[in-house]
Amino acid sequence: MSTASSSPRTGSVPAPSASSPPSGLGRAGLFATLSALFLSVVSFAAAGIAVPDIGASLQATAAEQSLVVAIYALGFAVPLVLGGRLGDLYGRRRLFLIGMAGFTLFSLLATFAPTMFVLITARALMGISAAAMVPQVLATITASTQGRERARAVAWFGATAGGATAVGQVLGGILLSLPLFGAGWRTVFAASVVLGALSFLAALRWVPSTSAPGHRSLDLIGTVMLGAALLFLLVPLSQGAGLGWPAWCWALLIMAPVLFAVFWVWQHRVHRSERAPLVPPPLFRLRSYRVGILMALMLQSTYGAFTFVYALTAQTGLGWTPMHTALVLLPFALCFFSVSVWSGKLATKFGFRRLLIIGGIIQAVLLAVTAASILLQRPELNSWTFAALLIGVGIGQALMFGPLVGAMVADVPPTIAGAASGVLQTVQQASMGMGVAIAGGLLSTAVNGATIPIADTYTSALAICMLVQAAFAITFALCALALPRR
Repeated sequence: MSTASSSPRTGSVPAPSASSPPSGLGRAGLFATLSALFLSVVSFAAAGIAVPDIGASLQATAAEQSLVVAIYALGFAVPLVLGGRLGDLYGRRRLFLIGMAGFTLFSLLATFAPTMFVLITARALMGISAAAMVPQVLATITASTQGRERARAVAWFGATAGGATAVGQVLGGILLSLPLFGAGWRTVFAASVVLGALSFLAALRWVPSTSAPGHRSLDLIGTVMLGAALLFLLVPLSQGAGLGWPAWCWALLIMAPVLFAVFWVWQHRVHRSERAPLVPPPLFRLRSYRVGILMALMLQSTYGAFTFVYALTAQTGLGWTPMHTALVLLPFALCFFSVSVWSGKLATKFGFRRLLIIGGIIQAVLLAVTAASILLQRPELNSWTFAALLIGVGIGQALMFGPLVGAMVADVPPTIAGAASGVLQTVQQASMGMGVAIAGGLLSTAVNGATIPIADTYTSALAICMLVQAAFAITFALCALALPRR
């Protein structure tokens, strides 16, 4: 994007080039494009299940085990906006292929990692590779589709983003029982190699080439500022609880909002000078995108907290195996996936706003009912009852996630689609990290000071987490009222 082709003095959003309208993505192109999102999420979820096996195999400390997950999230989140911007400037298909190739090669390195240092390094590089390829998914959809085709494509995007988490957990549980390379966790990373190679070949054949017109300038100062701000936020959030929240963690957290403010002032300055900012300020003059970012923060932070507390409650509090823990989520994942795909058709008939309000209400009610059921059963929590109630939660979640993405990108022109995608997914990753960090700190405090049986402590924490999530779901529905009616 070149801000010279926009109207920087009025703050208008640049319009797409009239000479290059969306040419259509096609089903094969859509699935090939979505493979990057699917692979990145599945790998993250499966690695989380494999952490205990990694620790036993490589004699890793607790801090090293947490880094296997945290370093991937950091490598993924910090350069996400840059990855989207590079796709805008130099071609989204090119960045997609570079990221997919890197992800596959570094997954191979992780598969045969002889030490924790090598494995942690490989995971960081996998995250950086994901940051190159994943922003191109939504950007390619936005640049290549419009109208009903875009609504359906965004529905598949939402289904993939949500369903891949549970798929990764189930797949991780299965692969851990197949020590094809001497240990189950190596099989988990080997699966990413196979999936990455297939996705790369599919992308070569079907992913279209799109980019944004304009000069090739890149806001390097803004890139450094945003990267530093995100590191100041995410490093203490991911490591603070495990380290006992030392003073430097609090110092970084205090500095983070200051750096974000400085970054935003700089973006306005770059925009006014008719150069290309990393995050175009006019993007946040779109009401649907601005409100949607707030809603995404609420949705992702509470979902991240739930998945974290649930995993610990199931395995540590109730003594379930990783496979048992994952399979209880399977009905939720299948329901989420099917309803998300269906929501694409509903959106064209009823509109995104109405679906978001309905989804928030459904999820709030079912979360409250599920929390009450947990409190009544406590340590005798029945897997079948819990899984059945989560189906209703999945319906609400599906009507919230996919339509939210659709509402946010509805007015985004292809010229800044990559930046819009990168910002959204950065917010999602950071929100997940915040949700996990806050839930982890509160859960640790509750467990350490508990005077009741450990199973009761964990199940009570899960119920409280779901009640908080229900309150945010109602707030989410109220925020949806601020979105355009169409």
